Amino acid sequence: MNQINMTITKEELEKIIENAFYKFSCTERIKESNFITEKELSERIGISKVTLHKFRKEGRIPFSQIGRTIRYDYQEVIDTLKKR
Repeated sequence: MNQINMTITKEELEKIIENAFYKFSCTERIKESNFITEKELSERIGISKVTLHKFRKEGRIPFSQIGRTIRYDYQEVIDTLKKR
């Protein structure tokens, strides 16, 4: 068995993790769970991405984030907005 040792920066590791999550989030498994992008959510519920960003910062809607990648569970967002 050959062993390779590598040194990478924190930024390089973050980018690797972010890319892996992005690829993961594009799979059918995530689509089945109704995880969608900011653009998709803003189009579905009829608000701008700026308003969506404001809602997220205020804690008015749930979201998932890894690195800079943000996804929304559509049904969870709808349920949360209905409760308000």
